[in-house]
Amino acid sequence: MERREHPRIQLPLLVELTHPSIGRRDCVARDISEGGVFVQLDAPGIRAGATVRLTLQNPNTIDTQPTPTVEMEVRRVEEAGLGLAFKNRTSRHLWESVERLRDELAVGRDYFQLHVAGLVMKETGRLLVVQQNGKWTFPGTYLVVGDNWRAALARLLTDRFSLGLAEGDLTVLSLETESTEAIPEAAVAKVFAIVEADSSNFSFEPGDRYKDSRWLQNPRMIDELTFADDLTRRQARAAFRWLAARTVEQHPDA
Repeated sequence: MERREHPRIQLPLLVELTHPSIGRRDCVARDISEGGVFVQLDAPGIRAGATVRLTLQNPNTIDTQPTPTVEMEVRRVEEAGLGLAFKNRTSRHLWESVERLRDELAVGRDYFQLHVAGLVMKETGRLLVVQQNGKWTFPGTYLVVGDNWRAALARLLTDRFSLGLAEGDLTVLSLETESTEAIPEAAVAKVFAIVEADSSNFSFEPGDRYKDSRWLQNPRMIDELTFADDLTRRQARAAFRWLAARTVEQHPDA
């Protein structure tokens, strides 16, 4: 059996490849290691020894952290693409980004990822949003096979963020899917669930990916913020509509 110098991660990734002979091309990388990467590219037309620039792309909008561009050396040329090697220590940033994606997506346990986000609301009509990489979103987590999504979300909010939850079941507000045509294996199913809180206290762990939080008092405040994507913004509006409808149902004569 062939033994490789570096362990491989069999995770499809979307990358941007740049070289004067091809300009900028979106490609798929399916064989990543600490030493390099193989990029799928039809009729590459680039010779071994050439230097190319590679940027790791985010396949979905949950993770909004920018990714680095690194220089790589073409080690081998095949009909199906290019075998690239990291040229220097700076190129290690690409590998670190791959490791981050692998850790957050629990790759190897479930390719079709399931992400659950909590739209935390108080009876006073306020909605919790958190800031990640300069954009606003909802606290959430990826699930691993066997996880109960309600228990996982409640555990995230209570244990990790010390948020007090009101008694009662979580309500599914919406179920959406997101994928990219180039790497459909990286598809993500997103569950947006209403979570009722009995406290406004919310804390972050040191080094947490969330850097700020805010309680929105009404739907008008949604337009004042830069959300991670349009889907997240729509869910925020839907949460306020859900609360308004429930208030009418509970107090029809009010």
